[in-house]
Amino acid sequence: MIYGNTKVYTVIGNPVKHSKSPNMHNAAFQSLNINACYVPLEPEGKDLKSICDLIRSGVISGSNVTIPFKESVVEFVDILTDEASMIGSVNTLYSKNGSLIGDNTDGLGFKKSLFSDLGFSPLNKSAIILGAGGAAKAVTAKLCQAELKSLVIFDIDDIKAEELLKHISNFNYKTEVKLISSSDVDVFSDKSDLIVNCTPIGMKDSDPLLVSEDIITSNHWVYDLVYTPPLTKLLFNAKKAGAKVLNGMDMLAYQGAESFSIWESVEPPYEIMKKELSNA
Repeated sequence: MIYGNTKVYTVIGNPVKHSKSPNMHNAAFQSLNINACYVPLEPEGKDLKSICDLIRSGVISGSNVTIPFKESVVEFVDILTDEASMIGSVNTLYSKNGSLIGDNTDGLGFKKSLFSDLGFSPLNKSAIILGAGGAAKAVTAKLCQAELKSLVIFDIDDIKAEELLKHISNFNYKTEVKLISSSDVDVFSDKSDLIVNCTPIGMKDSDPLLVSEDIITSNHWVYDLVYTPPLTKLLFNAKKAGAKVLNGMDMLAYQGAESFSIWESVEPPYEIMKKELSNA
């Protein structure tokens, strides 16, 4: 039940109707008997500041942030955590002492799901990252922190890709990082051990296949951050080739549990949250 004193949490994105985060967080609130609810908000960019003001004031108790606002929301934040600063984007918002705090739990979610769940070891490995938005920033940061040998990035938006490369170069990572063009995607996908899709491409049936069908083999790890549908064209093709595959569901569960813990200062019911995502 929702009452007059029920705390309201949100996820901000556009599109966001597909999001399973409300299922996950509402199940967590219910399991811990917390008087709170979690709802999706699909604003236009011009509305972002107003929503941030509501979070700062406590009218909205906290929020997750997803595509396409993970980077643009930074300008409305009063304090960035070290993790958010290092990644260069925000996926978690909350108020503390009248200030709007921007944090990022995506990197933790990606790291746990890739290294623990998929069993990928970065030592002497290479990767190709498709996309250069907020999620790609978290992915790139965690791979470089883990001292991946080499990493290439492609985004159809050259400026966005260059901004990501510039951001990464601010840190003394040992990983060799460079940008590639669309004509090089298949070449470097073939050479790389790990392929990560950080774009929304794959959510629609009409979306193109990001990597040509004959490129992926059983030697690849293929991670698609898209989780709706659970098996995108990229993952379907990779699974058929015998590659080790993972969608974004585990990352969503891990990052969501971490956000929940930040907001409520309690141990998150991770297994319940993950189960609810699977059911959804």
